[in-house]
Amino acid sequence: MTYLVTGVTGGLGAGILKYLSEKVPVSEIAVLVRSQEKGKVFADKGYDVRVADFSDQEKLEQAFEGIDMLMFVSSAPGQEISREQQHRNVIAAAKAAGVKNIVYTSISNGEKSTSVLAPDHIVTESLIKNSGLAYKILRNNWYLENEVDTIKSALAGKGFVHAGGDGKVGWALRREYAEAAANVLAGDFSTSNIYELAGRQISYAELAAAVKEATGQDFEVVSLSDQDFRQGLKEAGLPEPVIAIVAGIQSSIADHQLEVAHSQLENLLGHQQLPLVEAIKEVLV
Repeated sequence: MTYLVTGVTGGLGAGILKYLSEKVPVSEIAVLVRSQEKGKVFADKGYDVRVADFSDQEKLEQAFEGIDMLMFVSSAPGQEISREQQHRNVIAAAKAAGVKNIVYTSISNGEKSTSVLAPDHIVTESLIKNSGLAYKILRNNWYLENEVDTIKSALAGKGFVHAGGDGKVGWALRREYAEAAANVLAGDFSTSNIYELAGRQISYAELAAAVKEATGQDFEVVSLSDQDFRQGLKEAGLPEPVIAIVAGIQSSIADHQLEVAHSQLENLLGHQQLPLVEAIKEVLV
């Protein structure tokens, strides 16, 4: 079995590579990078380095040659070439190159989601399902690391500010999502599956209480309306495209878009998540 992991210079992809390397020989793992320079650190560790960009389908086809299992970490939105087009290129290239299996990192609730981040994932899931490839779709909820700036701002006396209302989020550590993905890659692929992956679902108010317990510090929790939250981001000097994404995410949380009926994260991990208070301490180190 030959594996290829994308996104290895990012947090999730790097974590997946780390855990996968503990399960299968490094000689069976390839990594996708945008340049030979970025690939050197991986080549030095014995990985097969493939160079291509999601924007170039032809080069992707070459990079995917001889690969059985593709770990497709979704790209970031807001790039010059749309994320949807990048994802179309990846799937078309995988089919053309003869890749047999694909694992994709998607969004909670998939086609039911109205999150600002959902449309590209919905299209990608559909393309994968109709690709003829065996697949595992990992609908990752939300990284606890995404809240570090909010937490640090609160600890600095500026308040724990959010616009998520009473919506609940399944926060988990990025490394936990990465470990789950690696377990899927190295596991049984006889059937295609979609997994909802989330931590214990809690509100921002509950997260703030856990932060207070973890740090021993008290602070104000400020729940804003969508309009006031957007205005605050504008006053902070954020550009409109960033405001649209950040505020859109908060709005989707307030609309309960990250709440899932059942999470399979701990099942895929094979162990319990790190308790929230301990996880908060970890991300603040």
